[in-house]
Amino acid sequence: MTETISKPWLNKKQKEKVKKILLHLVLSLASFGFIFPFLWMLFTALKTPQELLQGTDVFFPQDPQWSNFITAVQSIPFLLYLKNSLLIVVLVMSGTLFSATTAAYAFAKLRWKGRDKWFVIMLSTMMIPIQVILIPTYIMYAQIGWLGTRLPLVVPAFFGGGAAFYIFLLRQFFKGIPKELSESAIIDGANHFQIFIKIMLPLCKPAIITVALFTFMGTWNDYFGPLIFLSNPEHWTLALGLRAFQMQFGGRFDLMMAAAILIMLPTLILFFFTQKSFIEGITFTGIKG
Repeated sequence: MTETISKPWLNKKQKEKVKKILLHLVLSLASFGFIFPFLWMLFTALKTPQELLQGTDVFFPQDPQWSNFITAVQSIPFLLYLKNSLLIVVLVMSGTLFSATTAAYAFAKLRWKGRDKWFVIMLSTMMIPIQVILIPTYIMYAQIGWLGTRLPLVVPAFFGGGAAFYIFLLRQFFKGIPKELSESAIIDGANHFQIFIKIMLPLCKPAIITVALFTFMGTWNDYFGPLIFLSNPEHWTLALGLRAFQMQFGGRFDLMMAAAILIMLPTLILFFFTQKSFIEGITFTGIKG
């Protein structure tokens, strides 16, 4: 009497394929929860005032009002605020990348007395809320005559101000680079500056792009800093301009959403083109740490 062996309904390869399909389906459904707020903003920006009065009864605009974006730009000195924001972002990114990369290289590759202790002290600054040092910082800038200028927002970036996390991130990446590369370069007569410029920085491109993206988003969306230090409307950034726009057109949700999308658009475009390097930088830093 022969026994029949039942074959599995799916083989191993088919099971893996089904798992991938289910995973992508779940992730697609979950991503909709993140995309929905943006879609709601976009559809609200395209609605007419009559459709806004109907509230949630009308989700899709029947007659998209693309002119709302033009009206939002013309209602405030948008180009002036855009120029101010770009100027501050470029300077802060340059200063942060300079200070964070050099400090991270010193903590990772150079040997000096008290290096590990100073690294712990540097990391501990991440635990201090900005509100704790706001008043002493404000008084210091007032005494040296920097209030009302862009200097309090820009100068600290060139000295590692607020860059403790970025220094830690880059230090982990630097430590993952084999020391044999540095040793062979020293044998060939290179100094630490040449090693840093020609060897370390090119190998750390994903981490540097990650730091640049974080810095861009933090500076571009910063409202608190410009609110405290920029008293002249000629120096206002888009974040302050959006707040002024909200106070002026608080009841026009279509114009408010249009302005918010225009301000958010550069961040979305930048992340779209740098997402591969951004994910690579975060992943490799975690592995090499």
